[in-house]
Amino acid sequence: MKRLFFGVVFCAAALTVTLLPGSTAADIGLTQATPVVLSCTDGHSVALSADPATLSSLTADVQAINASGSGTSCALNTSTTASTADADWTVYDYNPSGQEIAPRNSPDSHPATTAGATTTFDFLPDHYTALLTTNDKALTGDLSTKTLTDQIDLSGSAATFETQHNGGNCVSNFPAAVRFFFVSPAASGKTGDPGFYTQFWWSNPESLQMVNGNQSGTITAHMTNPGEWSDWNGQSGLTHPEEFAIAVSKVQEIGLSFGGLCFFETGVKADNPPEQFSSTFTESP
Repeated sequence: MKRLFFGVVFCAAALTVTLLPGSTAADIGLTQATPVVLSCTDGHSVALSADPATLSSLTADVQAINASGSGTSCALNTSTTASTADADWTVYDYNPSGQEIAPRNSPDSHPATTAGATTTFDFLPDHYTALLTTNDKALTGDLSTKTLTDQIDLSGSAATFETQHNGGNCVSNFPAAVRFFFVSPAASGKTGDPGFYTQFWWSNPESLQMVNGNQSGTITAHMTNPGEWSDWNGQSGLTHPEEFAIAVSKVQEIGLSFGGLCFFETGVKADNPPEQFSSTFTESP
């Protein structure tokens, strides 16, 4: 698994997430946290809520990367209006530059809406949609013993879905894929990588290939198995067992990421919107 890449495009589609009872409440307070978007020129852009200590650590990591001469530079945006309300599912799209994601919050942006246990959003024409995440206390916190399951159903007239950047080193923009994603600011790296690399995790290789507008499938990933996950730098949880153990025990945000098979958020789009994407997200002991 190589370095991850973020981004997702879906034209005018809809995604539905059904929440079922999950984990114990998150041991993470968001009241005093600052919404932050962390973006790097290697294609990553992620959102999290950072307390003062985490924000200070992120700033130091970004300064170190920018001064390293590696060719990769990063930036922090603390002006984002990302939702921090418990139980909200938030949709993030890339801005026109393709360098940073932003949440859909205004009514005109077609934000995610929740009715009962179901959350829905529309994929927008000419927008790259990166993430759908929640900080619902019933679904975050200590997930170290949990198994994640997501029943996914696509319905619509799309003939294909595609990613971008040749799918990473897959050398093709097909197929597109959706997979699990979670954030844990507590899991700062201690093994030589920039600290924030191990704060972000994707299920790998578990994903659902999105090949047409009418299909169904289930993805399952175990938080007990670090070998089923990789971090920002594409490193397996087996490579960073200490950080992974902290990450799964202190999950701040969880949800879905869209991209390809090698780069996990490269951007995905449906060739013929509207297209509906529905997801039943569950966590079990």
